[in-house]
Amino acid sequence: MALRVQRSVLLLAAVVLSGCTEGQGIFAPSVSAPSSNPAISQTGTQTVKQRIQQLRSDQAALANGISQQQAQLNATRSQLASDSAAYSSLVNGITSRLQTGTTPGNPDLVNQWNSAQAKLDDATLGVGRLNSLASQVTTQASVAGYLLENIRATFAVGGAVDEDHRNLRAIESETTRSMQQIDRLIGDLNAQIGRENGFLARERTNLAALSYGVNLGRLGNPPGAQRMTTTGGRRPVPLQ
Repeated sequence: MALRVQRSVLLLAAVVLSGCTEGQGIFAPSVSAPSSNPAISQTGTQTVKQRIQQLRSDQAALANGISQQQAQLNATRSQLASDSAAYSSLVNGITSRLQTGTTPGNPDLVNQWNSAQAKLDDATLGVGRLNSLASQVTTQASVAGYLLENIRATFAVGGAVDEDHRNLRAIESETTRSMQQIDRLIGDLNAQIGRENGFLARERTNLAALSYGVNLGRLGNPPGAQRMTTTGGRRPVPLQ
Protein backbone atom coordinates (compact mmCIF):
# COMPACT_ATOMS: atom_id res chain seq x y z
CA MET A 1 0.00 0.00 0.00
CA ALA A 2 2.76 2.40 0.90
CA LEU A 3 4.48 1.53 -2.35
CA ARG A 4 1.41 2.58 -4.36
CA VAL A 5 1.23 6.03 -2.64
CA GLN A 6 4.91 6.66 -3.29
CA ARG A 7 4.55 5.77 -6.95
CA SER A 8 1.56 8.14 -7.25
CA VAL A 9 3.51 11.05 -5.74
CA LEU A 10 6.44 10.46 -8.08
CA LEU A 11 4.13 10.26 -11.05
CA LEU A 12 2.44 13.61 -10.14
CA ALA A 13 5.84 15.32 -9.78
CA ALA A 14 6.89 14.09 -13.18
CA VAL A 15 3.74 15.51 -14.80
CA VAL A 16 4.21 18.94 -13.18
CA LEU A 17 7.89 19.16 -14.11
CA SER A 18 7.19 18.15 -17.69
CA GLY A 19 4.96 21.27 -18.09
CA CYS A 20 7.81 23.66 -17.20
CA THR A 21 10.22 25.01 -19.81
CA GLU A 22 13.90 24.66 -19.30
CA GLY A 23 15.30 27.22 -16.83
CA GLN A 24 11.86 27.97 -15.29
CA GLY A 25 10.55 27.08 -11.87
CA ILE A 26 7.12 25.86 -11.16
CA PHE A 27 5.93 29.37 -10.22
CA ALA A 28 7.86 31.29 -12.93
CA PRO A 29 5.99 34.55 -13.89
CA SER A 30 4.24 34.80 -17.25
CA VAL A 31 5.97 36.90 -19.97
CA SER A 32 2.76 37.71 -21.84
CA ALA A 33 1.67 40.74 -19.69
CA PRO A 34 4.82 42.90 -20.05
CA SER A 35 4.86 42.42 -23.83
CA SER A 36 1.79 44.68 -24.24
CA ASN A 37 3.58 47.81 -22.87
CA PRO A 38 5.87 48.46 -25.88
CA ALA A 39 2.85 48.20 -28.20
CA ILE A 40 0.94 50.82 -26.22
CA SER A 41 3.96 53.16 -26.11
CA GLN A 42 4.56 52.78 -29.82
CA THR A 43 0.91 53.55 -30.60
CA GLY A 44 1.09 56.75 -28.53
CA THR A 45 4.35 57.82 -30.17
CA GLN A 46 2.96 57.29 -33.67
CA THR A 47 -0.15 59.29 -32.79
CA VAL A 48 1.95 62.24 -31.63
CA LYS A 49 4.26 62.05 -34.65
CA GLN A 50 1.32 62.01 -37.04
CA ARG A 51 -0.25 65.00 -35.30
CA ILE A 52 3.04 66.88 -35.43
CA GLN A 53 3.32 66.22 -39.17
CA GLN A 54 -0.22 67.52 -39.70
CA LEU A 55 0.40 70.59 -37.52
CA ARG A 56 3.62 71.35 -39.39
CA SER A 57 1.75 71.09 -42.69
CA ASP A 58 -1.02 73.37 -41.40
CA GLN A 59 1.53 75.93 -40.20
CA ALA A 60 3.28 75.89 -43.58
CA ALA A 61 -0.07 76.48 -45.31
CA LEU A 62 -0.82 79.33 -42.90
CA ALA A 63 2.55 81.00 -43.53
CA ASN A 64 2.14 80.61 -47.29
CA GLY A 65 -1.35 82.13 -47.14
CA ILE A 66 -0.08 85.14 -45.18
CA SER A 67 2.73 85.63 -47.69
CA GLN A 68 0.27 85.60 -50.59
CA GLN A 69 -2.05 88.04 -48.83
CA GLN A 70 0.84 90.41 -48.13
CA ALA A 71 1.77 90.22 -51.81
CA GLN A 72 -1.84 91.02 -52.77
CA LEU A 73 -1.81 94.06 -50.48
CA ASN A 74 1.47 95.28 -51.98
CA ALA A 75 0.18 94.79 -55.53
CA THR A 76 -3.11 96.59 -54.78
CA ARG A 77 -1.26 99.44 -53.08
CA SER A 78 0.97 99.83 -56.12
CA GLN A 79 -1.99 99.84 -58.49
CA LEU A 80 -3.86 102.36 -56.35
CA ALA A 81 -0.82 104.62 -56.26
CA SER A 82 -0.54 104.41 -60.06
CA ASP A 83 -4.26 105.15 -60.53
CA SER A 84 -4.06 108.06 -58.08
CA ALA A 85 -1.04 109.57 -59.84
CA ALA A 86 -2.74 109.28 -63.25
CA TYR A 87 -5.95 110.75 -61.85
CA SER A 88 -4.12 113.68 -60.25
CA SER A 89 -2.30 114.42 -63.49
CA LEU A 90 -5.56 114.51 -65.42
CA VAL A 91 -7.32 116.67 -62.83
CA ASN A 92 -4.42 119.12 -62.67
CA GLY A 93 -4.45 119.41 -66.44
CA ILE A 94 -8.20 120.09 -66.51
CA THR A 95 -7.94 122.62 -63.69
CA SER A 96 -5.08 124.45 -65.41
CA ARG A 97 -7.08 124.78 -68.65
CA LEU A 98 -10.18 125.97 -66.83
CA GLN A 99 -8.19 128.59 -64.92
CA THR A 100 -7.17 130.26 -68.17
CA GLY A 101 -10.59 129.73 -69.69
CA THR A 102 -11.65 127.68 -72.69
CA THR A 103 -14.70 126.90 -74.81
CA PRO A 104 -17.73 125.46 -73.00
CA GLY A 105 -17.76 121.67 -73.26
CA ASN A 106 -14.27 121.57 -74.79
CA PRO A 107 -14.00 118.01 -76.27
CA ASP A 108 -10.40 117.66 -75.12
CA LEU A 109 -11.37 118.44 -71.55
CA VAL A 110 -14.40 116.17 -71.81
CA ASN A 111 -12.11 113.27 -72.77
CA GLN A 112 -9.73 114.12 -69.95
CA TRP A 113 -12.59 114.30 -67.47
CA ASN A 114 -13.89 110.90 -68.59
CA SER A 115 -10.38 109.45 -68.21
CA ALA A 116 -10.15 110.93 -64.70
CA GLN A 117 -13.54 109.41 -63.84
CA ALA A 118 -12.31 106.02 -65.10
CA LYS A 119 -9.24 106.25 -62.85
CA LEU A 120 -11.48 107.10 -59.90
CA ASP A 121 -13.63 104.07 -60.72
CA ASP A 122 -10.47 101.95 -60.82
CA ALA A 123 -9.57 103.24 -57.36
CA THR A 124 -13.05 102.29 -56.14
CA LEU A 125 -12.50 98.75 -57.42
CA GLY A 126 -9.13 98.72 -55.68
CA VAL A 127 -10.79 99.56 -52.37
CA GLY A 128 -13.20 96.70 -52.99
CA ARG A 129 -10.24 94.36 -53.38
CA LEU A 130 -8.78 95.67 -50.13
CA ASN A 131 -12.06 95.01 -48.31
CA SER A 132 -12.19 91.48 -49.71
CA LEU A 133 -8.59 90.90 -48.68
CA ALA A 134 -9.32 92.20 -45.18
CA SER A 135 -12.11 89.64 -44.86
CA GLN A 136 -9.73 86.86 -45.93
CA VAL A 137 -7.07 87.95 -43.46
CA THR A 138 -9.64 88.04 -40.65
CA THR A 139 -10.53 84.45 -41.49
CA GLN A 140 -6.83 83.62 -41.51
CA ALA A 141 -6.57 84.98 -37.95
CA SER A 142 -9.26 82.53 -36.84
CA VAL A 143 -7.39 79.68 -38.52
CA ALA A 144 -4.17 80.66 -36.75
CA GLY A 145 -5.92 80.76 -33.38
CA TYR A 146 -7.43 77.32 -33.93
CA LEU A 147 -4.05 75.95 -34.99
CA LEU A 148 -2.39 77.32 -31.87
CA GLU A 149 -5.02 75.63 -29.70
CA ASN A 150 -4.38 72.29 -31.44
CA ILE A 151 -0.63 72.63 -30.95
CA ARG A 152 -1.00 73.26 -27.23
CA ALA A 153 -3.48 70.40 -26.87
CA THR A 154 -0.99 68.01 -28.49
CA PHE A 155 1.46 68.59 -25.63
CA ALA A 156 -0.96 66.61 -23.44
CA VAL A 157 -1.11 63.56 -25.74
CA GLY A 158 0.57 60.53 -24.16
CA GLY A 159 3.42 58.61 -25.78
CA ALA A 160 5.48 61.68 -26.78
CA VAL A 161 9.27 61.86 -26.51
CA ASP A 162 11.42 64.93 -25.86
CA GLU A 163 12.02 65.46 -29.57
CA ASP A 164 8.25 65.58 -30.16
CA HIS A 165 7.85 68.39 -27.65
CA ARG A 166 10.79 70.27 -29.16
CA ASN A 167 9.08 70.05 -32.54
CA LEU A 168 5.80 71.22 -31.04
CA ARG A 169 7.49 74.21 -29.41
CA ALA A 170 9.06 75.15 -32.75
CA ILE A 171 5.69 74.96 -34.52
CA GLU A 172 4.08 76.95 -31.69
CA SER A 173 6.71 79.66 -32.07
CA GLU A 174 6.18 79.84 -35.85
CA THR A 175 2.42 80.06 -35.39
CA THR A 176 2.81 82.87 -32.87
CA ARG A 177 4.93 84.80 -35.39
CA SER A 178 2.30 84.18 -38.05
CA MET A 179 -0.37 85.62 -35.77
CA GLN A 180 1.77 88.72 -35.26
CA GLN A 181 2.14 89.07 -39.04
CA ILE A 182 -1.63 88.77 -39.40
CA ASP A 183 -2.17 91.52 -36.82
CA ARG A 184 0.19 93.85 -38.71
CA LEU A 185 -1.47 92.97 -42.00
CA ILE A 186 -4.93 93.76 -40.63
CA GLY A 187 -3.63 97.09 -39.28
CA ASP A 188 -2.07 97.98 -42.64
CA LEU A 189 -5.26 97.06 -44.49
CA ASN A 190 -7.49 99.11 -42.21
CA ALA A 191 -5.21 102.13 -42.54
CA GLN A 192 -5.03 101.81 -46.33
CA ILE A 193 -8.79 101.38 -46.66
CA GLY A 194 -9.37 104.47 -44.49
CA ARG A 195 -7.00 106.58 -46.61
CA GLU A 196 -8.51 105.42 -49.89
CA ASN A 197 -12.09 106.01 -48.74
CA GLY A 198 -11.15 109.54 -47.69
CA PHE A 199 -9.51 110.13 -51.07
CA LEU A 200 -12.55 108.84 -52.97
CA ALA A 201 -14.99 110.92 -50.94
CA ARG A 202 -13.02 114.13 -51.63
CA GLU A 203 -12.38 113.47 -55.30
CA ARG A 204 -15.93 112.50 -56.20
CA THR A 205 -17.00 115.95 -55.05
CA ASN A 206 -14.02 117.57 -56.78
CA LEU A 207 -14.71 115.74 -60.03
CA ALA A 208 -18.35 116.82 -59.96
CA ALA A 209 -17.20 120.44 -59.64
CA LEU A 210 -14.82 119.96 -62.57
CA SER A 211 -17.70 118.56 -64.65
CA TYR A 212 -19.60 121.77 -64.03
CA GLY A 213 -16.51 123.82 -64.92
CA VAL A 214 -15.90 121.92 -68.17
CA ASN A 215 -19.49 122.60 -69.21
CA LEU A 216 -18.94 126.31 -68.48
CA GLY A 217 -15.44 126.48 -69.92
CA ARG A 218 -14.08 127.97 -66.70
CA LEU A 219 -13.72 127.12 -63.03
CA GLY A 220 -16.88 127.36 -60.96
CA ASN A 221 -18.78 125.57 -58.24
CA PRO A 222 -22.12 124.02 -59.15
CA PRO A 223 -25.16 125.31 -57.24
CA GLY A 224 -25.51 123.53 -53.90
CA ALA A 225 -21.98 122.13 -54.12
CA GLN A 226 -21.58 122.33 -50.34
CA ARG A 227 -24.64 120.10 -49.89
CA MET A 228 -23.55 117.57 -52.51
CA THR A 229 -23.19 114.02 -51.25
CA THR A 230 -22.18 110.96 -53.20
CA THR A 231 -22.10 107.25 -52.48
CA GLY A 232 -19.59 104.62 -53.47
CA GLY A 233 -19.66 103.80 -57.17
CA ARG A 234 -22.08 106.63 -58.06
CA ARG A 235 -20.89 108.82 -60.90
CA PRO A 236 -20.95 112.63 -60.70
CA VAL A 237 -23.07 114.63 -63.14
CA PRO A 238 -22.12 113.29 -66.58
CA LEU A 239 -20.74 115.61 -69.22
CA GLN A 240 -22.81 116.35 -72.27
